[in-house]
Amino acid sequence: MNGFDRAKNGVAQGIHLADDYAPFPGVHDEMMDVQAGVRPHWRDFLESLGRFSDQELRERWDTAQRLVRENGTTYNIYDETGESTRPWRMDPIPFLIGAEEWKSLEAGLIQRAKLLNAIVHDVYGDQTLLKRNLLPSSLVYGNPAFLRPMRGIDPPDGVHLHFLAFDLARAADQRWWVLSDRTQAPSGAGYTLENRIVLARTLPDIFRTAQVHRLAGFFQALSDNLIDLTGKDEPLAVLLTPGPHNETYFEHAYLARYLGFPLVEGADLTVRDNKVFLKTLNGLKQVDLILRRVDSDFCDPLELRIDSLLGVAGLVAAVRAGNVVVANSLGSGVVECEALMSFYPGLCRELLGEDLKVPSLATWWCGQEQEREYVSRHLDELVLRPTFSNSSILNNRKGALLPGQASGERRQEVIDLLNRRGYQYFGQETLTLSTTPGWSEDGIAPRPVVLRVYLCAEGDSYRVMPGGLTRTTDSVDAQAITMQQGDASKDTWVLSDGPVSTFTRLAAPDQAVTLRRSGSDLPSRVADNLFWLGRYAERTESSVRLMRAMILRLAGEAGAGDDPQTLTRLTNILVDLDYLNRRTAQKAAAGGIRAVEREMAMILFDRARANGLLNLLGNLQRTASLVRERLSTDSWRVLNGLHQSAMGRAAMIRLDVSAALELLNHILEELSAFSGMQMENMTRSLGWRLLDTGRRVDRTTHMAKLIRELVVDGNPAEEGRLDLLLELGDSSMTYRTRYLSTVQLPAVVDLLLADDTNPRSLAFQVATLAEHIRHFPHDEESATLSREEYLVQSMHSQLRLVDVTALCERRNRRGQRVELAQFLDAVNTQVLEMSNALARKYFSHVLPTRSASAGGVTP
Repeated sequence: MNGFDRAKNGVAQGIHLADDYAPFPGVHDEMMDVQAGVRPHWRDFLESLGRFSDQELRERWDTAQRLVRENGTTYNIYDETGESTRPWRMDPIPFLIGAEEWKSLEAGLIQRAKLLNAIVHDVYGDQTLLKRNLLPSSLVYGNPAFLRPMRGIDPPDGVHLHFLAFDLARAADQRWWVLSDRTQAPSGAGYTLENRIVLARTLPDIFRTAQVHRLAGFFQALSDNLIDLTGKDEPLAVLLTPGPHNETYFEHAYLARYLGFPLVEGADLTVRDNKVFLKTLNGLKQVDLILRRVDSDFCDPLELRIDSLLGVAGLVAAVRAGNVVVANSLGSGVVECEALMSFYPGLCRELLGEDLKVPSLATWWCGQEQEREYVSRHLDELVLRPTFSNSSILNNRKGALLPGQASGERRQEVIDLLNRRGYQYFGQETLTLSTTPGWSEDGIAPRPVVLRVYLCAEGDSYRVMPGGLTRTTDSVDAQAITMQQGDASKDTWVLSDGPVSTFTRLAAPDQAVTLRRSGSDLPSRVADNLFWLGRYAERTESSVRLMRAMILRLAGEAGAGDDPQTLTRLTNILVDLDYLNRRTAQKAAAGGIRAVEREMAMILFDRARANGLLNLLGNLQRTASLVRERLSTDSWRVLNGLHQSAMGRAAMIRLDVSAALELLNHILEELSAFSGMQMENMTRSLGWRLLDTGRRVDRTTHMAKLIRELVVDGNPAEEGRLDLLLELGDSSMTYRTRYLSTVQLPAVVDLLLADDTNPRSLAFQVATLAEHIRHFPHDEESATLSREEYLVQSMHSQLRLVDVTALCERRNRRGQRVELAQFLDAVNTQVLEMSNALARKYFSHVLPTRSASAGGVTP
């Protein structure tokens, strides 16, 4: 019987959760004192947790994981196979810190933040520390993070570090030690917020009664401080991201949405007259503040790193002119060099007149003789690391020598290396991480832990987030924890000794607001992605209908009226839309039904299939992730859930008709839900119009191809093609209700081509496109139509004047309706040309290269 099984009867039983908990010998455990038992600040939590049965706890943990999946919380990892997206791992047991301990730690971290800001300010200013030899020049001028173009640029209020973080660990002596300083563009704050939201929903009663400090006040302080730096009442602040391939892109979008900052990439910005502007559909809008998640040297290819594709040419000049504030200031990563830690105690006394309250991990920089000799004598006890990341130690791929790795002849090689180039290396003590309770199938077990704590500038001091990103690992002897290796995270609960503030970032009821009917200006890249989101959504829906029609006929469920030729027709459509190549289709047809089923299984479930179902859903989900901050939570969950449900079937090799139909029906239902949310919940802004424009463009091209394939040749009525066309056009019920008779060619073509009351017809799509284009920004002084206006008006006129009966009756000697084919081809060509005109006019400066096909578009 495990600890959870015994925790079923009352408050007192909660402590028994720890009965099977066995801390590691000689390691400090955050919950359990080996001699005194459960630590006081953990008792109430365990007692509350003990009220749940084993089954209730498991259900709550399942809920937490479901929330993480539904919210699409991910982390991009990189290995020898390339980039892949991994769901965020969250341990449901929070990391607890008592009130008194937090007060002491908080003061020490504020002191350290002030110290690092003072060092950065001096390094880029008077350089007094260098002149007085208090700081070695080689650790500054030899540091790749030191940016010479930033020398002499003084940021507002002398604050270089607006947002920073420290990685902390506790040793066996129960003291907290700083493992690293994150001053460049610290990651993880968004994941911290997500962890809090998920756990507060998983354990709501415990969270409310535990007197846990809230996080909203910290983020409000961060936002207020950044806005105040601009000196404007309504500045334009943006969050600069490297893009969706960055490992923490999820949190970039998450934080941007939470702070209310537009999420931008370097290509969204431009510098004119030493001012930074955001490219929007309405023109250029001046940017006053950039909260960057791009490393400093990548931010300006003009003055910094010339090979960067992530930054904005001329940004340094704009900062130098005082026309934009960048947080953190460019070059702030100079104090991330861990070799500097050995100088912090002396620098703290020199700059702040105080002893360092929270010590750094003991460090010896080998550029100094005594320190180099000490490291050489203690290679069996210290970790030897390169001073800067571009160094190596005897071609060691891991970039560091662990204690004991330098032995025999190798030891002398290392000592010789230190004597020649000691300034390139430093030694550090190892630290056995403390442990904290983590969830396992057998109850709770000790897990090594590292805590990342965040701070933001506030006035002339700093404010500490009352919490942080706690990271744990299943490895018992871990000395470093990283999300790239798949380690887990925890919510961090800082407990209060009194009532906690329930501050919310929502505006106060009595706070005056300016009434508006539209949102902020739409960045061109976002507009581009919304347009393609609409195209992918429609493409996926129309493709799924086609696949479902094929599966139904393979199962013999489509109805007795189906001609055997229908399967051939469907196969031809799959070929025309690039789901099958013609040779594969011919081989499948020659192999009979089983061969066709195998090929359909590949289309549906093969991840490597370029134009298969999984690829379609992947494009849809990926594009949605690029505009996540513009989508409602429900819309995102629908699209993210679609991809996950399909990926769960990816291993299916042999076609299970019933399972395939179930999946396809589910996808259509979810896509209909997304479409309904788009139509009913989105304000009629430019974003909505672009999303719907993309949908209408793809529906037009797809419907034109379907009509051409099923109507132009032969006698459609004889081969059941008209019924299939109505089915694929989702118009069977409309036709039956209207005509109450056998399908007739002119009536079907009219319904899907010229009937502007049918949401599936070409006429309806073109009329809707004309309405959208009328609302797009355009030159008010121009007396002529723009290219996209001309094309859509031309199509609209053609569809209003078309003689459907004549097009259906006129056939050449081979029985082909050539004029109908020419009409459909013209519409298809014009709508694609109109789409390109929109791209050139509104998206061209950020439009990535795409290879287009009917089955998918590859960025």
